[in-house]
Amino acid sequence: MIRSRKPVLTACTTFAAAAAALVLAAPDAGAYVTSVSVSSGTSIGGGYGTNCSYTITVNGSPNEYVWMYDSASATFNPQQFSLGSGGSATASWTPTSTGTHYVQAWSYNGSQYAVLTVNTGINLGSACFVTG
Repeated sequence: MIRSRKPVLTACTTFAAAAAALVLAAPDAGAYVTSVSVSSGTSIGGGYGTNCSYTITVNGSPNEYVWMYDSASATFNPQQFSLGSGGSATASWTPTSTGTHYVQAWSYNGSQYAVLTVNTGINLGSACFVTG
């Protein structure tokens, strides 16, 4: 009786291809976000104000791709970006509601966040007058 080796060869080839696909699709285990900081900009009265823009700096692994998220109401520009070859990038954050904001830089490999208190802001163009 002669058995064919073709099913065994096909199974091995399929397994090898699947294993290679998993290795190539797996994220870099060393990639991560290390910090999120927000500048106070040119606020008058201290703190952060609604409808005024602030610069967020995100640090982490070079070329790590991050998404920005705010637990309250805000806009980001841009909201998604790469940390680049130096492992750092900036975005603009404009809170649109008062209260406590958890501003988070999220990646597939973890996240970091900053806790900020936002009061009412009056955008004067070159500065932000913060009340409260």
